[in-house]
Amino acid sequence: MPLNTPEPPGRIRDETRSHLGQIARASGDGPKLLGEFALNDVKVSTPHQVFALLVRDIEAGGGLEAAQPVGWRFLLESGGNVLAGAEVSETPERTFPPTFYRGSSVGATATAVKAARALPQLQLAGFDLRLLRIPELYQMALWLHSPTTDLLIPLAPSPIGREGQVTPSPLFVRELTARARDYRAHQPPNPEPV
Repeated sequence: MPLNTPEPPGRIRDETRSHLGQIARASGDGPKLLGEFALNDVKVSTPHQVFALLVRDIEAGGGLEAAQPVGWRFLLESGGNVLAGAEVSETPERTFPPTFYRGSSVGATATAVKAARALPQLQLAGFDLRLLRIPELYQMALWLHSPTTDLLIPLAPSPIGREGQVTPSPLFVRELTARARDYRAHQPPNPEPV
């Protein structure tokens, strides 16, 4: 079975492409994030929904089921090269314009997607491609979700280590729980109300 990349709702992909075009026209020669590649040669590909998991939810014993959808990410590709990423944030009330970025998370995501597509587990179950973000711990992981199992591939840099390694969800959540306790132990106490 292939790795499923669910299509985002509405016109999110088209609007991302349109904003990329607006940036290219506004900057004359095209956005620096595309390097020497022409806008017409760039694909907005590999959609994956972004989920956020908060430390307080982890501390309360919440696993991946406590993660909340917060947007969509794409890879910007040309000729097999991943050039940049795009992210569209969502709230129940509104969808925000896309943010375009380069950097290590783009390369780490592309590498993890390639590794995920080669996993033997894909033959047993169809997995949806997602991204899990734990903002307070600066942790991001590719999340392969199926109705029966979840696998995670932490993206570098990862506070739990395991960068690029397929990690079963119970082990991933156990490692996160330990990091969440460390995080909370190093936070200043809440001041008493006056």
